[in-house]
Amino acid sequence: MTAVQFLVNEVFDISTRGGLIAVGSTQGGEFVGIPRLRDEASGQRIRVLGVDHPTPRTRRTGETILVVDRADAAYVAVGRRWVEEPPDVPSRGDDRQPLRS
Repeated sequence: MTAVQFLVNEVFDISTRGGLIAVGSTQGGEFVGIPRLRDEASGQRIRVLGVDHPTPRTRRTGETILVVDRADAAYVAVGRRWVEEPPDVPSRGDDRQPLRS
């Protein structure tokens, strides 16, 4: 199974929104729910806060709108490619360590 990829086409920082707006195209399928993504080049986890409602433009172009945590601004740039993690893969991010017995 090929992971769904998201290519960032445009970025907007609208101060009244809860995060950065990343408009992009998906390859290899569609997202179901809020995706768990990693930046392809760096491996950095991208904290997706939500999937926004489609606009007339994104309906026409087939693009997807993601709302991303501003803390990840360094990785939210036109041309970045993010790769979806399968739901059964434990997260490698969040600065948390696994519990040890």
